[in-house]
Amino acid sequence: MVHTIRRREFALAMVVAAASGFVDAAGFIALGGYFVSFISGNSTTMAARAAYSDWQGAGRALGLIGLFFIGVITGSVLSRTRYKRSAVLWPAVGLVTVSAIASDLGVGTPAILLLAVAMGIVNSTFQRGGEVSVGLTYMTGTLVKAGQRLVDAFNGGPRWVWLRHLSLWASLTCGALVGGFAWAHLGSDALWIAAGMLAVAATTVSVSRWSRQSPG
Repeated sequence: MVHTIRRREFALAMVVAAASGFVDAAGFIALGGYFVSFISGNSTTMAARAAYSDWQGAGRALGLIGLFFIGVITGSVLSRTRYKRSAVLWPAVGLVTVSAIASDLGVGTPAILLLAVAMGIVNSTFQRGGEVSVGLTYMTGTLVKAGQRLVDAFNGGPRWVWLRHLSLWASLTCGALVGGFAWAHLGSDALWIAAGMLAVAATTVSVSRWSRQSPG
């Protein structure tokens, strides 16, 4: 849960959420209105397209949902290894990097589809009891909790827990704003920025793990 993780972990969550927003906005523009991480949006799009017999559009949305689901499964498996968060974040970095390289080479849509797998993977960064404890690519529940905790604050509960939830939402939103702006001005080169953001998060986790395990 957002309110139980340490400040350093929360900072990591904000960085990854910002990177996720960046990637989703870039992917949304590149795919012409389909998401690489906002699966509720893709589900609604799929249903709406199907209602108008746009089977190609519905198939695209369904394909992205499937790729994201594959990423979730992959991330869940990786998070159960001894390296945990490092094992989750580095493959995501790799996929975004491959997507950037492939896009630069003119591969097009298939390169962007890799981002959906990467976004599925990163959701396993924070887990507790085998389930996601901090959502990083979806914020509806986070915003709901912000509102609930704000009401709690006025009724004798913790005063600032709501702000953590709101900050996580703001991180994804700001990341999406920057991602959209970057894609509009840089095109597929914007993906290198996203890869860099995730690499910073992955490096921080790896260094922290190494420092804890080092003798002395």
